[in-house]
Amino acid sequence: MLKSDSRICFIFNPSADRNRSERHIDWLNREAKKRWFDYEIIITKKSDNVSQLASDKASQFDIIVACGGDGTVHQVVNGLAETDTLFGVLPIGSGNDFVKTLHLNKTLPECIDIIYTQRTTPIDLIRFEGDVTGWCANTIGFGLDGWANYYASSHRKLKGHIVYVLGAIRAALTYRGSRIQGKINESKFNDDFLMITTCNGKWEGGSFFVAPKAEMTDGKMNLLLIKQIPVYKILFYLPWFIRGPSSFMNGVETTTCSRLKIRSDKPSAVHCDGEHLGESISKLDLFIVRNALNVITPADY
Repeated sequence: MLKSDSRICFIFNPSADRNRSERHIDWLNREAKKRWFDYEIIITKKSDNVSQLASDKASQFDIIVACGGDGTVHQVVNGLAETDTLFGVLPIGSGNDFVKTLHLNKTLPECIDIIYTQRTTPIDLIRFEGDVTGWCANTIGFGLDGWANYYASSHRKLKGHIVYVLGAIRAALTYRGSRIQGKINESKFNDDFLMITTCNGKWEGGSFFVAPKAEMTDGKMNLLLIKQIPVYKILFYLPWFIRGPSSFMNGVETTTCSRLKIRSDKPSAVHCDGEHLGESISKLDLFIVRNALNVITPADY
């Protein structure tokens, strides 16, 4: 194998996959040494500002690779958005939702070979501003799924899809929604909602198929809106979301837009790419930014 002259930095989260990711560090060091002359592996600490770290390293390296789950992807993307630096992913988290839309949900040896090819696709990102500010790579959820993510993060020993299911059940039993005024593009709305999820990718929470038609290159955000419906309906619909929203789900709507405004009469929990942003958020403005990130993707994407 010919070594690449590209400079590459791996940002490795040892807490990913419920602290099980560390077993991959030696493997990564061996594989990187085979493929690149100039490489660095940074093992992050909880105290690190990973977004700032990625931003700083972007001026020194051609490629930055997020080694972790959706949380690590989110943090690294927030440091690389609207730069020319190439972005790669080694998916070693418990959910890994971002990579599924890009056909990157492959084995680690396959993923490092894909990174070595440097085949890139410019993808869109969602910019959000208001009570919190940043970039969304996959999904950002206001209300029910914000609380579901918050409760899921409290399970330290469990891993995988079951963690998000338990979080969603607890959220469904405790959160009753809020009155939300806003705009979808230029169309105003004013109604009671349990949840508004804005999607760049197709999946969240491990295997919830929230936006089957979402694409990261089409200049659109896909919206999943759930109005205030009884608890028994939420619990009944929940397992069906493995297949995606369906026409039999009363109170569940989907649409697309390029801009979204949310103004809630009650503050709520919000997550972005599985990262908890807060529990007291009532104002968000979201819009799509075309070709904001150059992602290394497989040939089948």
